[in-house]
Amino acid sequence: FLHCSASDDENLSENRLVEEVRAWHRARGFSDVGYHFLIDKQGKFMSGRDLAKTPAAQKGHNAGTIAIMVHGLEGFPKPMLNACRDLCAAINEAYEGRITFHGHCEVSAKTCPVFDYTALLGLDRFGRMPA
Repeated sequence: FLHCSASDDENLSENRLVEEVRAWHRARGFSDVGYHFLIDKQGKFMSGRDLAKTPAAQKGHNAGTIAIMVHGLEGFPKPMLNACRDLCAAINEAYEGRITFHGHCEVSAKTCPVFDYTALLGLDRFGRMPA
């Protein structure tokens, strides 16, 4: 699942972004940052929650998923979107195309991730990336 941070704070990047999101999530009662990967505005991606652990990201739809968060609400610079596309392509390749990609908005009454992830990833109607 793809998510956005709902924040355009330019001061949050790399490890500072991970720590800030971890604090947000712990304040909500989560044990750790809920996302497996976080991408900052410069296009750097960082690991969050261990991939072996279920994310805490989309209530009722966490099992068997990978959660990716891009940092933004209105501003999504090209390097960040390119990094998101590249990360999703690497995940797709690692799972030999058996994975589907969805936005948080597909399972919640939210607009998250607030950017056109279907066009960015070239998704078909099932959420699959092209081979």
